[in-house]
Amino acid sequence: MGRTVVVLGGGISGLAASYHLCRAPCPPKVMLGGSWLQTLEARGSVLSRELFQQQAQEAAATQLGLKEPPSHCLVHLHKNCIPQYTLGHWQKLESATQFLAAQRLPLTLAGASYEGVAVNDCIESGRQAAVRVLGTEPNS
Repeated sequence: MGRTVVVLGGGISGLAASYHLCRAPCPPKVMLGGSWLQTLEARGSVLSRELFQQQAQEAAATQLGLKEPPSHCLVHLHKNCIPQYTLGHWQKLESATQFLAAQRLPLTLAGASYEGVAVNDCIESGRQAAVRVLGTEPNS
């Protein structure tokens, strides 16, 4: 049975592929981007579908042991789609949090830009923001 490799570029720090993908009943997806994509752009490389497909197939072979080429490949480029924290992010966030507390400003920070980009991180961020605003844990 052939495999499909889907490449998504941009915003993701490094390669996000894991062993369970090759065991899953659905075809694996390979996500490339972050510093890898930024390096290519800085070099002036042509960001072609062929380049992404080649890199995805190499990643799937190296990281997942998938040596046979895919039966078909869909390539999508989504630039700047996931926040990528820069060096010093946590220190800046702590400083902003301390400033808001010291100034007693009626502002609560929540969302992917602060403490995690995954959906579950965003949900937890919203829950914690609600707790801070309400001053109590919400009823379950």
